[in-house]
Amino acid sequence: MGIAVIAIAPAQVYTNCLMVIRYATAVVTLAGSLALASGLAFWFGAAMGLVSMHMLLGLLTVAGLWTIGCAQARSPGGNWILAALALVLGALTIYIGLNQAAMLPGEYHWLVQTGHLILGILCIGLVHMASARQRRGAAR
Repeated sequence: MGIAVIAIAPAQVYTNCLMVIRYATAVVTLAGSLALASGLAFWFGAAMGLVSMHMLLGLLTVAGLWTIGCAQARSPGGNWILAALALVLGALTIYIGLNQAAMLPGEYHWLVQTGHLILGILCIGLVHMASARQRRGAAR
């Protein structure tokens, strides 16, 4: 038995990365929008029983962000800064989301909630920015 080597042309890697980015962007758009809507509903005191769904949607959003970050790092002409930013932003969002109940309890808890909201919006925005950058690169 010998070692099999599979060669993948750079053009095929680029095409596969574009497809991955397109699907991940759709997942993040849907999951992120629903997570944002449910988070705002919690903030206003409605639908408190859907916290688990909100957490799952947030994890899906971050998974899509990380997928796009990996695709950015892997694709020819991709941006390593966007990939690193996706990794850090996703990890920070998950950390704050999972631990926000214990952070600044009391009258200043709204600061933690606002920070988590901003991180979620930044995740969605970074995904769309990286996706647009990749599409512009494909058009050239």
